[in-house]
Amino acid sequence: MLVAKITAEKASELVGQEYQSGAKFSPVQDNQGNWIVSLVEAQYMSISDIEVIEFEPLEIDESEI
Repeated sequence: MLVAKITAEKASELVGQEYQSGAKFSPVQDNQGNWIVSLVEAQYMSISDIEVIEFEPLEIDESEI
C-alpha cells in the first residue's frame, strides 16, 4: 500500500487540521520512524510536502501480547 511521507515538522503542523469538512489530518509514525499520511490526505497538500513510499506494516511478535 502506498502512503505519503512527510516531515516531522509538517506532521506537527497538520495534526488535527481539517482538510475537508469533518475530515482531519492524522499523521502517524511508521515502524521506521517516518511520519506518514494517507494518499487521500496527501491530495490536500502541496506536492513538495510529500514523498510517496510503500507502507511497511509493523511486525508484532504475538507471543508478547
